[in-house]
Amino acid sequence: GVLINPLKQRLGAGDGDVEAAARRFDQEGYILEPAIIPAELMARTHLAIDAVIAGDYETGVAPRDSFLQPGDNANKKLRKIDQAHLSNATIFECITHPALGRRIAAVTGANRLQVWALQLLHKPGGGHHQGNVGWHQDFQYWQKWWTPDSVVFTAWLALTDVTEHSGPMRFVRGSQRWGLLDGGNFFGQELDLLRAHINIPKDETWLEVPALMPAGAFSLHHRLTLHGSGPNKSSMPRLSIAMHLCSEKSTVIPDRGINPPRYDYVGFLGDRQVCPVIYER
Repeated sequence: GVLINPLKQRLGAGDGDVEAAARRFDQEGYILEPAIIPAELMARTHLAIDAVIAGDYETGVAPRDSFLQPGDNANKKLRKIDQAHLSNATIFECITHPALGRRIAAVTGANRLQVWALQLLHKPGGGHHQGNVGWHQDFQYWQKWWTPDSVVFTAWLALTDVTEHSGPMRFVRGSQRWGLLDGGNFFGQELDLLRAHINIPKDETWLEVPALMPAGAFSLHHRLTLHGSGPNKSSMPRLSIAMHLCSEKSTVIPDRGINPPRYDYVGFLGDRQVCPVIYER
């Protein structure tokens, strides 16, 4: 069956709620957490992101705009800018804020957390389907780099208020228990068609929950949790940063002599400017 839950997921209650948040993450495959980045830093990060999107790179290092192609309409299509933290010191400061790393480590039980990839996501307003993100599991793209038992997951930081109208990320509750499935596609924009081609286990229910969050809040989701998002029907862009994290329980797949990916994220794990460690016990 397919169910859509219209209610906002309860945000975590902070440090006193670590055990409850850890249980929800284990059972549901995602959690939503309250704002943890100071308002002053959030305000500076907004300005930094505006600069990067405009092509102004404070550090002199250009990021990888890996989704928007020449000729695409940036006012309609999702813009996904990889490794934006290399282009601006304030973005780097934001993603490495100590409170963020401590909280994620507390919830996940990690002794060490490292950012191995980062994406700045700009979903334009206006309700255009080109801004959709298709149903997918992150690990379908990550398995070229990480062994199946690796503890790799995503922290998604909301930089603007995420409402039902702004094209929120939608999680399929409990789908991390279904294993790696065929049919998902981040780049697909026809969500219903994609859903029809994903064969979920017998007797399981597809329950979508929108991740509604205020600016400054963040979510965590498991590498196998199905998620996607529809059009941003508001008048303003939805801005976020997706931080892909690995813990000390992660293992990079050794070179098997195959053609390397176009950009080898894990090849930079030894460079803490490219892949910063945000928590270490």
